[in-house]
Amino acid sequence: MKVVVVGGGVVGLFTAFYLVKEGAEVVIVEQDTPGERSRAAAGILEFTRFVINRINVKSYPKRYLAMMLRGDARVKTWDWGWISTYLRVWGREPSQEMWEAVKALGDFSQRQYRALAEEENDFDYAEEPLYEVGVDVEKALEEAKRDPLSPKVEAGECCGREALVYLDAAKLSTDAFIERMLRELRGVQIVNKRAAEVAGREVWLEGGDVVQGDAVVVAAGYWARKFGIPVAPFKGYGFRTTAKSQKMFIEMAKGVAVVPLSKWTKVTGRFDLDGSGDHSPAQRVLERAREVLGDFDVIDMAVGYRPCTPDGFPVVDRMGSVVVVTGACRLGWTYGPALGKLAADLALGRRGIEALSAGRFRR
Repeated sequence: MKVVVVGGGVVGLFTAFYLVKEGAEVVIVEQDTPGERSRAAAGILEFTRFVINRINVKSYPKRYLAMMLRGDARVKTWDWGWISTYLRVWGREPSQEMWEAVKALGDFSQRQYRALAEEENDFDYAEEPLYEVGVDVEKALEEAKRDPLSPKVEAGECCGREALVYLDAAKLSTDAFIERMLRELRGVQIVNKRAAEVAGREVWLEGGDVVQGDAVVVAAGYWARKFGIPVAPFKGYGFRTTAKSQKMFIEMAKGVAVVPLSKWTKVTGRFDLDGSGDHSPAQRVLERAREVLGDFDVIDMAVGYRPCTPDGFPVVDRMGSVVVVTGACRLGWTYGPALGKLAADLALGRRGIEALSAGRFRR
């Protein structure tokens, strides 16, 4: 069986990984270097803490406006279809089936990352606490008690300040992991062209070429809006740096995440509703990071466009003859293994998870 995977980010690579394990012939269509946009992420894995994705809770618009007013977020992509759907699901509570699905995603993904690290930990995988600075710790502890995923949290200290300590966290080097996945997928054909359209089992490329398969999986983030799925690009910036830090932490008030790794420290920031090529806010991330970490050198920068649905939960669904997987928002890396496995299963004719279908946005 031949499967064409459109999109070579972390979810697309995991989709290809599981398809190859099933004996499928796989072609990846990716306009950039595979993993180029996914490597912008911090590499923080939060298997039981979904609160970071709850962008449709009633208090979120006010928080986002505050970020915009202080210069830490901006809106440049006015996707009115997404915005209208967001208004419709604003304040809607997830079903019990959705929470069960998300728990299963986290459990599976954690097992897969552990298994890959046990084979060879060439991507700095480590399970260690994540510190959240600049939050109301007492309030966060109370909220965690009511969280359906039962995250393990406690009060602690980081950077000389009180912090919420999330104990179920893990980290990895996104750059090194992409290299690991490409080694795992050695022999898979990669077509470095932009997909223009998908028609049934054909992927039409810019320039006129066509790639055909027995099945097509679209794991191309914001591009999935072509299938009527409400998904928007929330841009972020990631830097490999020489900064020094003993702990993995997020400075919530400044919107900066810091992940110390063996060869560099990853610094990331921004959550801009922005699908443009204007990357000028990157300097603001560095300014904010230096307020926390002091001066440091930048090794390089990567830019990513987190695909977010209006409710923050992912979509893995069959749309006619095409499988679409998108919308994991800030938790694409956390759930990457499980989303890739689900997409591969659907492509092979197996059943998916109803709670993660796009149909919830039509209700």
